[in-house]
Amino acid sequence: MPIEIRELVIKVKVEEQTNTSNEILDMDEVRKSIASMCKKEVKKQLEKNKER
Repeated sequence: MPIEIRELVIKVKVEEQTNTSNEILDMDEVRKSIASMCKKEVKKQLEKNKER
């Protein structure tokens, strides 16, 4: 049975840069984080469907 994901919400907080020595954004780490959140949501939806 396929699961349809109808909405993907990405929340970010934009701040002024105050320190020039901030970490460089690691896009691979961002991708892994988003994929992990998506997997958790899919598992949650599967469990919810099993309860019905």
